[in-house]
Amino acid sequence: MDKLQAILPSGEKGILPYYLFVVSIVAMGNALQNYATLHYTRRLYNGRFVTNHSLPPATDKFNPEDSTNIVKPASSSGKDSEKAKDQVTPLAARLFGTYTFMAGLIRFYACYQLENPSMYHLAIWTHVIAGVHFTSEMLVLKTMRFTGPQTFPFVAAYGGAIWMLVQYKNYVQ
Repeated sequence: MDKLQAILPSGEKGILPYYLFVVSIVAMGNALQNYATLHYTRRLYNGRFVTNHSLPPATDKFNPEDSTNIVKPASSSGKDSEKAKDQVTPLAARLFGTYTFMAGLIRFYACYQLENPSMYHLAIWTHVIAGVHFTSEMLVLKTMRFTGPQTFPFVAAYGGAIWMLVQYKNYVQ
């Protein structure tokens, strides 16, 4: 038990350092799995898409292949639903994994240095950015539907950000 205690952050002022420690380890583990398989990422980003045929034809100034609207959410029924695919590619998973690993690393360093305003702010921002990302993917871009696998990222992002904002004066000196 002493060896475990030696690597854990100090919880003298509360359990926020332990929370950050746990979510940092979970984030870094999730990041590594993004390099190994698309399975879990597809459970999170579960939207289905089809080619957007309503884009204008190519011109000297516009190429539909370069458009961020090259695909659109598929309807749940109809002829396109059979052709629908997700947008999770190996590249997307690696990019998501790299961001997630970086956020985990920031949280890991912050859990040991919560009195440092810069580290505290960076840790808050990792939660805010994650929350905005997941919310926009669900409500705007439609790459997610809120089901079981989405619960943890949303709770961790918004819960962590709110908790850190409320506890700011308790830790930052």
